[in-house]
Amino acid sequence: MNEVGRRSALTLAGVGLLGVAGCSRKRDSDDEASDVETAQAPTTTPAPTATAPKGGGSVPVSLAIPSIGFDRKVTGMGLTKSGEISPPPGVTQWYNATVSPGQVGISVIAGHVTFNGPDVFAKLPEVKVGQRLTVRFADKSSQKFRVTRVKSVDKEELRHDQSVWGSSKTPVLALITCDSASELVGVHHVNNFVVWTKPDN
Repeated sequence: MNEVGRRSALTLAGVGLLGVAGCSRKRDSDDEASDVETAQAPTTTPAPTATAPKGGGSVPVSLAIPSIGFDRKVTGMGLTKSGEISPPPGVTQWYNATVSPGQVGISVIAGHVTFNGPDVFAKLPEVKVGQRLTVRFADKSSQKFRVTRVKSVDKEELRHDQSVWGSSKTPVLALITCDSASELVGVHHVNNFVVWTKPDN
């Protein structure tokens, strides 16, 4: 995972606790390497199938964030054979071990900020509190969300951040990418950028 140009990772530290292993970019170059989220899932909690999201609801199929000109397909993905979630470059991933957006609990959508150049969430750090986004679902319904908080989070803090990896009595949608504006240690960015939202009815 430390090789320049390889994906950085979110790595499981314990059941329900995910931590950032690092966000990297190429040294001595203007082209950044991949900043992506991969994660091992709790061994006690199998990922739900695409047709039966955890907590009910329909599968999310697209995400629109008008303030940054973002409107892309969302792909529900679970685990790799090695027990990680690992969205390919160019893919906006709903982590389908979390609830469907809008259901009670915390839903997570993640993607690259860069992958040898700007990637799907390159502009996510431009999102502001109060702005709105829309998730569309496989059953043709949609749900609007309002941004309630944005933060550049140190990877060690994120490892234990229950506002992302914990439980919630109300619906929360968290969008996660790496913060390419954060400090570099070696070839790794030290922070992730997180956008928290709630349904805007």
